[in-house]
Amino acid sequence: MNQNPIHSTRAGAPFSRREVIRGLGLAAVGLAVTPVRGWPTYWFRSDDDVVPFTDIPDDFTGRRPGDEDHPGAGLIAQDLRELDSWITPVADFFVVDHYGHPVLDAATYRLRVGGLVRTPIELDLSALRSRPRVERTTVFECGGNSRGLIHGMVGNATWAGAELLPILESAGWTDDAREVHFWAADTGTEEIRDNEYEQNFARSMSLDQIRETQPILAYEMNGEPLTVVHGSPVRLIVPGWYGVCQVKWLERIEFSADRLMTRFMARDYVTLMGREVDGNVEWVETSVTRQRPKSVIARVTRNEDLFTIFGVAWTDGTPLDRVDLQIDGGDWTAATLEAPENPHAWTFFRLEVPGLANGEHTLASRATDAGAQTQPDNLDLKETRWENNEIFHRTILVS
Repeated sequence: MNQNPIHSTRAGAPFSRREVIRGLGLAAVGLAVTPVRGWPTYWFRSDDDVVPFTDIPDDFTGRRPGDEDHPGAGLIAQDLRELDSWITPVADFFVVDHYGHPVLDAATYRLRVGGLVRTPIELDLSALRSRPRVERTTVFECGGNSRGLIHGMVGNATWAGAELLPILESAGWTDDAREVHFWAADTGTEEIRDNEYEQNFARSMSLDQIRETQPILAYEMNGEPLTVVHGSPVRLIVPGWYGVCQVKWLERIEFSADRLMTRFMARDYVTLMGREVDGNVEWVETSVTRQRPKSVIARVTRNEDLFTIFGVAWTDGTPLDRVDLQIDGGDWTAATLEAPENPHAWTFFRLEVPGLANGEHTLASRATDAGAQTQPDNLDLKETRWENNEIFHRTILVS
């Protein structure tokens, strides 16, 4: 029976350099300092004036008409200008759904673990809660986050639940199991080869990916039971991966020898990216999984002639090395980081700049992780909107 412990290497091979770097921070996941709500307070000193951005529509709220029966369903992006807490409140955490918001009864809820296993398992919510409780404070971003929503489809929350891997190990997968498929309760009709089929939302991970990321089956968000729009009663949380991988309304976990090729694995949330090979462009499609290094300038304030640029940055859990800022196309300058001990959480950054002249100015930020992965100047060879981490230029008006 293939039940390798979480510290095992792939097929006896050593971890890659990038996995080793990411691993430096894994032990701290969920053990980060607990900041006081409203931290950092210097973002909002009463004697500072806010310098307005000119790249945000006047009517931007990050909200759309929502389902009145499901509070929070209308929030598709938080307004990062209003960021006032290291932990994103549930009410400010973005919501994306693909087949609506199923309402599951916590009292009758069952999670089934089956497929290529020795011992199928069925767990109710009380059985999950009886297992050792773990927390993961982690940022995750929608795979389609972009400048159209001011890159606000992101949040940093504390999730609590049961570790996934021990549950999988108790089921005991067979030697031919290669992938784990996560099936949700939400369903929709898909057209495939001119026919319509009812499908559940689903995502999959390899066993190696599960060992590396240490997912949890979460039943709490920021100390409270999950709300309907955030996946009640149980969802998957995969630290360091894009939001589409954090399967909500989880009902079934299935071991399989085959790759999952449903819409959200094979046809949607697939990045089409060109690369130059021997003078030609080769087009490659890859699944949306790990978050790319990214930063967003969220707020600019002024105190007489001193300007302070604030923002947030995040990675896939690889420790953040630095964030550099650029003004009006000039030299890049290192920002001061307010980094938590936990590399899966986001990092606040700031830079003080004296004497910006009246008029419009262009600002840019660039995050680089400890593995030397950095935000690209552009993504001209990317033909899909997923995994957009190119440098985000902001414009402000000084008057």
